[in-house]
Amino acid sequence: MSLPFNVQRAQDRMGIEDPMADDPGLFHLSRTERLMAFGACFVIGLALSIIGSALVFTGHLAVFAVCYSLGNVVSLLGMCFLVGFKKHLKMAMAPVRLTAFIVYIAFLALTFVSAFAFDIAALCIVFAICQYCALAWYSASYIPYGRKIIKSTCGTFAKSI
Repeated sequence: MSLPFNVQRAQDRMGIEDPMADDPGLFHLSRTERLMAFGACFVIGLALSIIGSALVFTGHLAVFAVCYSLGNVVSLLGMCFLVGFKKHLKMAMAPVRLTAFIVYIAFLALTFVSAFAFDIAALCIVFAICQYCALAWYSASYIPYGRKIIKSTCGTFAKSI
């Protein structure tokens, strides 16, 4: 499926690359199916993260860690449907994203370790928050000026305190 004529013309004029054009993806989905899969992954991931966050207050630390982390991973996998799994992995290994990706994986593991091995709720929550921040920083690298916007927003917030 190609882009509508007016979008294709603007794309050609501006030299913008269509990330869905090159790689048919693992499942050979159409553009619409890819967007629907991305949306489904995002909604499921968000729901799992919210359920996990609610469960932390009931004392189910292990279930919180699993639901919250699984929700973040499912949301991240949703991006793979947009550009293809191979291309997404290749892009994750790019120098601009590699550190953020490794930090995200490290905080994901630390969330599980703090929940299962140490059983310390405060530490698990801190690692989960750090996991979310690392995922946001990693995801922002895909948005033009995304990291710059986060930096300026945090700087403005810090100055107001």
